[in-house]
Amino acid sequence: MKKSIGLLLSCVLLAGVIFPAGGASATTNTDVGIWYSTWYSKVSDVRGDWLTGFGASSLNQFVGDVNGDGKADAVTFNSGGIWNVALSNGSGFNTPAQWVSGHGSGSQEQFLSDVNGDGKADAVVFFNSDVNGDSLAGDWYISLSSGSGFLSYSLWKSGAGYNATRRLLGDVDGDGKEDLIAFFAADSGGKWAVALSNGSSFGTFNVWKTNFGGASSNQFVADTNKDGKADAIVYSSDGNWFNANSNGTAFGTVVAWTAGHGYGSAAQYAYDGNGDGYADAYVYFNADVVSPDGKVGDLIGREYERSEKVVWPGDIVLNSGFGYQATKFMNGNVTGDPYGWKANVAFYAGTNGGSWKVERYRQNDSVSTDTWLGFTPKPAINYRPLTLGSYQTYDSGNTAVIDEHLSTMAAAQIDWLLLDETNGLNNVSGAILNRAARLAGRLKNWNDNPSNRDIRYAFAIGRAQWTQDPLTIEKEAGQVWDEFANNASYGGSNYYYELNGKPLLVVYIPASVQTAWHNYTGSKANTNHFTVRFASNAAAGEYGWQLPQTGAVDNDEVMNVMPGWDNHVGNLPPVARNKGVYYSQLTWEKVLNRPVKPSIVLINSFNEFAEDTGVQISDTSGLAASSEKWYNSDGVLDPALYWNMTKNYIRQLQTPASTSKASSGFSSTQGVNRWSYEEWQYSGATRTLVPMTWDAVNGRWKGAAAYALIGNNWQHPDVNRQSVRVFTVPSSGSVTLTGNIAKQSASGNGVRVKIKKNDQDFWPSGGGYAVVTDTGGITPFLTATVAAGDKFQFIVDSNGAIDYDGTNWNPTVTYN
Repeated sequence: MKKSIGLLLSCVLLAGVIFPAGGASATTNTDVGIWYSTWYSKVSDVRGDWLTGFGASSLNQFVGDVNGDGKADAVTFNSGGIWNVALSNGSGFNTPAQWVSGHGSGSQEQFLSDVNGDGKADAVVFFNSDVNGDSLAGDWYISLSSGSGFLSYSLWKSGAGYNATRRLLGDVDGDGKEDLIAFFAADSGGKWAVALSNGSSFGTFNVWKTNFGGASSNQFVADTNKDGKADAIVYSSDGNWFNANSNGTAFGTVVAWTAGHGYGSAAQYAYDGNGDGYADAYVYFNADVVSPDGKVGDLIGREYERSEKVVWPGDIVLNSGFGYQATKFMNGNVTGDPYGWKANVAFYAGTNGGSWKVERYRQNDSVSTDTWLGFTPKPAINYRPLTLGSYQTYDSGNTAVIDEHLSTMAAAQIDWLLLDETNGLNNVSGAILNRAARLAGRLKNWNDNPSNRDIRYAFAIGRAQWTQDPLTIEKEAGQVWDEFANNASYGGSNYYYELNGKPLLVVYIPASVQTAWHNYTGSKANTNHFTVRFASNAAAGEYGWQLPQTGAVDNDEVMNVMPGWDNHVGNLPPVARNKGVYYSQLTWEKVLNRPVKPSIVLINSFNEFAEDTGVQISDTSGLAASSEKWYNSDGVLDPALYWNMTKNYIRQLQTPASTSKASSGFSSTQGVNRWSYEEWQYSGATRTLVPMTWDAVNGRWKGAAAYALIGNNWQHPDVNRQSVRVFTVPSSGSVTLTGNIAKQSASGNGVRVKIKKNDQDFWPSGGGYAVVTDTGGITPFLTATVAAGDKFQFIVDSNGAIDYDGTNWNPTVTYN
């Protein structure tokens, strides 16, 4: 799957760099994955007045997209049949303009509906009388939208809907044109009659359903099953809702839709509020019923749950304190939200000459509006990632951001992304999943370009952590299969990551639920589409989440690496980054020191900042405790520290021929594999360089003094005797130097260490020495431009006494 590996190897060979010794392969077969968060929302706060001085004397008000630009506009109907329109600009309504006059004067009802299927809402009026003189009461006149005005009106239907309980418009046959529906409560126990639109008129009035909703309090048509056809829905005053699906020619069997929702509500609505294609149930209370929180006017919704395939019974407070005593309460995608989320619009005729107020869908929910602000129980996210040229927050659905991330990760030789949807696929009205779908679409676009290095994605689900039910896993797997892994747009092996010949699905659940799933005897038709793996506490073979304090867990299939972790909940102790020591010494080095590398290395994570595992280049100067600012071994803030480390370690893993490590290049002969071993003796300021000699009995290099020693991955100084390991650069280029420096014992007063390049101070950056006193140590991570023959000198000096001065240091030089 790594289409550019050959090119990478060619670059190494052309540079003349082939090391270390031991016949190491030029590449490995290990795939590198990385957890990736799609939950960063950052949308404008649209709350407030969108327009004043419009519609105070109007007889009816609407919101609908009359010009076909994807944004719902504000429309009024006035006496004399005057229709005025204020187009939406996405953050407000523009200056109103008259679009037609004389249309519908004296009509009993008016509607805004796309009856000809051109994507623009048209002006529709109904007369509960015989207007055209054909002796048939119930006349419908339409003024089609041209996109800049409503055209001359014409009769589309007569004798339809006279004295009906409710008249509705909706596309019940799925042809894209909205049809005429009339409901008669007192006829046949609730009769539904339909006249289909042919684009220029409504056809014959036919009965589609009887004995449905005769005692109901409200009626609607909306698509409840995402087949493109609007279904019949009724609401009863006891809060119970029922629906009958359309088959294109009739409404079918009546079934319960949702129960106990909206008792005592002032208004009810059925529409697709979150843009997922399924209608949802909403109720509005012209009162304070939430908490109560002291805010009057509450909209509460129940959304369709795509994995469960039902309207979920949990109530969602979409907005609180909005629309109280409004003249009319409406909904529509006035912002042009790319995912189709419909905002709430309240019109007040008696305020400021007609005031139109807007509040976004889930306005008070920070995860769906601005995740960076934080959310219970997480604090504000103060990381500022390097994004599109500056350090700033971003929205995960921004295509420019996604493209930049894909380019960045592909350049680092990352093979696949594990999308974190572990709190539930449809959590927060699908805000996170919407952005995952946007990423999948951009990934397809990336992979379809033959000049790009392929990168794939897989899903991590985890709603079962809350339900504790194995069936939840099966249901979420079905949704992932339908919407992603088997989706013709961005599913299949070219885009979705596969393991053992099947798409990979990672399930975040505790061990007890893993056991329950293994023992589950129900159908596993959905999960059988996948190779299923688990994540919890990063036990052997798991795909995350947080690692233990001891670091990476050994496993042949997958090993997890992580820079640090803090979930800011307090139920588990954080894992400190320690200036890169944890990431290098306790995770990546465990992978790299393995004789046989695992099949997969999984990084946690690219951009999970709420739990402090991110490696994406970021400004951390604004972080507050307990989050760690990203200091390097010099004690300097380094926004790119962990991303540079990530790239370097992937380079070491994927292209070992680009790397020389002291331990693998260690030899009993000076200069072999370009490593040599020296003792630097000092008499005052005078230095004498003495090549060490090989101690065959102990398998180490020794100097003239007894304790000036160098082993394969350690060094020891003597009094006024420095232990110096030297690497001679084979060719020009750019290299990265790394390697943890740590005491073998916590006893003693520590050692002084430094790196020179061609006998000039190179690190620490300010000159002098760094003092190491503990077994955790420090990890320099340095880059340098080099020429053939340059020498790097890795120096260990005593810090006074030489007791317990054994120092682990395994320097690594990698060509970038």
